[in-house]
Amino acid sequence: MQFPFRLAMRHLMARKARNGLTVLAISIAVFLLCFLIAVVQGMEEGVRSASSHRLVTQSAVSLFVDLPTSYQQKIDTIDGVHLTTKFRWFGAYYQERKNFFAQFAVDHQRFLDMYTKDIEIIEAVGGTTGPAARAAVQKAFASDRRAAIIGVGLRDGERFGFQLGDTVPLIPSIYPRADGNAWEFVIVGIYRPLKARIPDTTMYIRADYINEAFDSGEALGSRGAGVYYVNTEESVPTDQIAKDIDALFANGPQRTQTITEAAFASFFVSAIGNLPLFLGTIGGAVLFSIFFSVVNTMMISGRQRLQESGILQALGFRPIVSTLLLIWEGLIISLLGGGIGILLAIATEGSLIRIFAQNIQNYQISVPLMLLALGISALLGIVAGFAAGIPFLRSSPTEALRSSG
Repeated sequence: MQFPFRLAMRHLMARKARNGLTVLAISIAVFLLCFLIAVVQGMEEGVRSASSHRLVTQSAVSLFVDLPTSYQQKIDTIDGVHLTTKFRWFGAYYQERKNFFAQFAVDHQRFLDMYTKDIEIIEAVGGTTGPAARAAVQKAFASDRRAAIIGVGLRDGERFGFQLGDTVPLIPSIYPRADGNAWEFVIVGIYRPLKARIPDTTMYIRADYINEAFDSGEALGSRGAGVYYVNTEESVPTDQIAKDIDALFANGPQRTQTITEAAFASFFVSAIGNLPLFLGTIGGAVLFSIFFSVVNTMMISGRQRLQESGILQALGFRPIVSTLLLIWEGLIISLLGGGIGILLAIATEGSLIRIFAQNIQNYQISVPLMLLALGISALLGIVAGFAAGIPFLRSSPTEALRSSG
């Protein structure tokens, strides 16, 4: 005797409103689950992709305390140091405060050499592309104090749409100009990240341009560096180089703390609390809601079909058949809701990246994540259907037929 699949489908279609609401609830829950997991995975990927041969030297007092520019030459003299460049947060916005994106002042003569394996210059002023673009950017960087390079995320899309050769006025929120005007930067190159931790919505400008403006009184601020990024030789242990750097400045004028790039990246995650744990807790609550949403639907369906179970047993079907019918229905409802939730997560991926580009890096709805969400949906549907179908295994045909349903 064949398994009555058609009966299961008829039951699904007979309760369209109830099953439809359950599918909707599962869809929203799976979308939220995909979003939360993608955020956590993005953070972890940013830490994992950090260079194993790069250190970050900052003030031992606080990240917000600048280091003297003279430290760079002294760090260069330490055995095992290959290349050093300063980084300084600039903190300005384009036209309106909502148009904020990251800007860093760097050593224009060293930055590209330090990040050879991290970013790729894909286009330079004058229309240069390919391998020649890098040399063109270095030449343009050296010839114009206002030169800047930007990520592809600032070029593409409707929000900014900056192009090569554009003069971009940035309104300062930290370092105002003495005349009250905006800082102006000329885009000479566009880069594409090669590592997950590097966002494509950052602008890099010349540190000497900023420091010289401070020295001359054109802008309000003091010469300095926020942190120093240090590329090390592979033959020398990074922990020893970090100790040597900190020992060099142990007596001031500003003591330092040198850590690996991975530890520095982890600092920003921990600065807002144990975010992965927090998001994981929310994800657990989402799973909880998915499970009981399906269980509630299947329990109601099961109570309404006790008599049907008796009829099926009277026709020769074993009690487990009615349970398998509920499992099958629960699986269909869960997979349908899970599939819609995954499609919603995929459809909104680009919009979420544009909206949260500064706060959610490496956000991606990957294939493994989709399979995980689909697998969880299927498992919960099976478990919910089985839980609702347990009474069928315990009831005799006579008891089931006497039930009022």
